Amino acid sequence: MKLVASGERFRVIDDFLPSDQLDEVRSLMQQRQFEKVSSIVYPEGDGDALRSRGALLRQDAVALSTDAQEPNKLPSAYQAVLRELHSHSDMFGMPGEDWSVIGFSFWQYPAGSRLGWHNDVAAGRQGEFVFFLHEEWKASWSGELLILDADPADIDVDDADLTPLEVVEVKASLAPHCLTAIVPKPNRLVLVKEGTIHCIQRVDHTAGEILRQTMTGFVAANAPELWHKSASSKVDRLASLLGSN
Repeated sequence: MKLVASGERFRVIDDFLPSDQLDEVRSLMQQRQFEKVSSIVYPEGDGDALRSRGALLRQDAVALSTDAQEPNKLPSAYQAVLRELHSHSDMFGMPGEDWSVIGFSFWQYPAGSRLGWHNDVAAGRQGEFVFFLHEEWKASWSGELLILDADPADIDVDDADLTPLEVVEVKASLAPHCLTAIVPKPNRLVLVKEGTIHCIQRVDHTAGEILRQTMTGFVAANAPELWHKSASSKVDRLASLLGSN
C-alpha cells in the first residue's frame, strides 16, 4: 500500500489490498446481483451502468448488512476499507463523531458509458471512496475519474437560470485549476472530500467486454433511526440518505 498522489480534496492509494483480500472482495462482488440503472446526472448522454444492492457498515466495524456468513463478522477486505477511512480524519472528520456509517455498492461501467460532472452533495455526507476492482485496465480504455481539486465555493459563476448540475459543469469548465485525471488502475483506492466536483470519463469502445468495476461508497454522519429498523430497511434508508450513485 502506498500513497501515490494527493491534493486538497483527494488522495490516491495504490496496491491497497494484499492479493488474498483483493480476491476476497472481487469474489464478494461476483456474488452480487446487478441491475441496470440510468445516470442521475445526464441520463440521455451518460449511458446505463450496473449497480449492486447497497450495504451498510458502522464505523466501529459492526455489520448492519454485509456478505459475511456470521452476524457482525466482516470480510477482511471490508475491515481494511474501514481502517483506511479511520486514518484520514483530516479529510472525513473523526469516526464516531463526524461520521458513523459507510454505505456502499458495487458498480460496473460498460464500454460507452460515463457519468457526467457532479459533486455528490447530500445531507450527512463527509466524503466518498472509489476502489477499482477490475483485473486489468489499459489507459487507452479511458474511464478516468476526473477531479477538480478546488473548493467549489471559490469558483464564481453566474448561476441565473441554471440547474444545480449545470452550475457544477460550468464551474468545472471555468475553473482556473487543472483537472486531475485518475486512471482506474486495479487495486487503486481513491478518497474524495465531500462536495468535490468530479466525473467519470466515458469508457472507450476498445475496452470491449471489459467492465470498469468499483466498490464505491459514502462516509456519512449518524442516522440514529437506522439502528431501530430491520437490516434490509436500514440499507434502503441509508441508500436514500446518501443518494447512492
